Amino acid sequence: MGVSLRRSPAWQLVLLAALGAVTTGAVVGRLLVTRGAPEVLAALLAVVAVALLLRSVWVSFAGVVAVACLLPYATLPVGASVTPALLELALLTALAIVAAVLLVDRRQALRTGGPQALVLGMVGVVVAAFLLGLGRGYTTQTLHDFFKFLLAIASFWIVVQLVTSTRAGRGLLWLLVVGTSGAAAIGLVLYAAGPGLTERVLVRLVPYGYPGGRIVRYIEDDPLRPMRAVGTGVDPNSYGGLLMVGFVLAVGQLVVRRRSMPVVLAGIASVLCGSAMLLTYSRGAWVGAFAGVVLLVLLRRPRLLVPMGGAGVAAVALGLGAGFVERLWLGFTLQDPATKLRLDEYRNALAIIREHPWFGVGFGDAPSIELQAGVSSIYLTIAERAGLLGLLVFLIAVGVILWRGLRSSWAESCDEDTDLTLCYTAAMGSALAVGLVDHYFFNPQFPQMATLFWVLAGAVVALVTPAGFARSRQRVSSTELNGVGVNRRLHNRRAATMSEGG
Repeated sequence: MGVSLRRSPAWQLVLLAALGAVTTGAVVGRLLVTRGAPEVLAALLAVVAVALLLRSVWVSFAGVVAVACLLPYATLPVGASVTPALLELALLTALAIVAAVLLVDRRQALRTGGPQALVLGMVGVVVAAFLLGLGRGYTTQTLHDFFKFLLAIASFWIVVQLVTSTRAGRGLLWLLVVGTSGAAAIGLVLYAAGPGLTERVLVRLVPYGYPGGRIVRYIEDDPLRPMRAVGTGVDPNSYGGLLMVGFVLAVGQLVVRRRSMPVVLAGIASVLCGSAMLLTYSRGAWVGAFAGVVLLVLLRRPRLLVPMGGAGVAAVALGLGAGFVERLWLGFTLQDPATKLRLDEYRNALAIIREHPWFGVGFGDAPSIELQAGVSSIYLTIAERAGLLGLLVFLIAVGVILWRGLRSSWAESCDEDTDLTLCYTAAMGSALAVGLVDHYFFNPQFPQMATLFWVLAGAVVALVTPAGFARSRQRVSSTELNGVGVNRRLHNRRAATMSEGG
């Protein structure tokens, strides 16, 4: 039999508290001597974080978004060949809680459908390609990165299970916008402080899994050229993609008719994310943001397209943002070294795909010394790593999700669900547009970006089905519903009378 703490004498409670305090003090003191104060503090914070994450699925998923936006490369300060990343632990916690709820609560059911099956099929092809490439220079880090990549894709199913109402979709939007805005604010502060302070701040993260080289980044790695904003995202291109998602979601809230957050907050978020995104000098993020904003305006405010185009032409004519325009123009005309390097990568990837067309070369090294694995394109990366079969399944899966989101967003009568769906669809479309010239949304070395992409895809899938169900129910008038109820009561009464007579 258990002992109830409420009925225990006071001296027993005091004794238990004293024993706990002594044990905790002894453990912490030992760790302070052997490990040092920073690692002990990090361990205590990790324990508190785990306790908070276990409170509910939403709290754990908020932790996933916070880590992905603010500390994407942070790991636990433990000495091991493979150190667990905070994002990995947060995803595992959220996934475990979702699985536990499904097993324990009979009212909860696994939400299945065509998009879920297609994404699962894509995972199957990717895993098969990974196994077929086991002999190509896999290391312990390769296995760990691939595991984190699978966890990132699993966020798709977590979101599908979480977002079951308009309120849930609104909450997810707030998490993403606030998280990306926080990342943008950090990046802007570090950029304004200059390269010296940026390096001193980010060097302090090296013991916690952050890389120690190339901390401060410049255009084409030339210190004589402008510095690129990186925030805590390390890589300016992937950091720009993160900010692009927040920017498109925030601008979406300014454009749609039924907003899910106050216009002032959406405006502040769009300014923060947009400014930091420009300072990353990531042309892929700029083009993706442009595609997402055009989609939003086209579906909700088409009359603004002409004034927006005129404002853009006037800005170029007046020389506003000349440095950004020049960098974009050099990319379009294939004149700068970075773009020429991408062209070489494309030719290299096509050669690999021709030699290994069906399942690719896996996630290790290239099959020969003359060829190198790795290319700045989602689509060529998938074809290179998982073959044309993997690319086909991926295109079908994201095509179906994107089409459903667009079809739902093209509704004449817009409610909050429809406008939320449009925001998520536009952000997902921006990520797919970036995929033409960069690879971080489908790369095991960038699990935070893969997580972000599949969170957007899961939100679209989750919102489309409930929205359609609600609209179909609205077609049934209250009179019809009352009539159905009366008929059911009469039928039950007749059945009861017949049973009594029998």
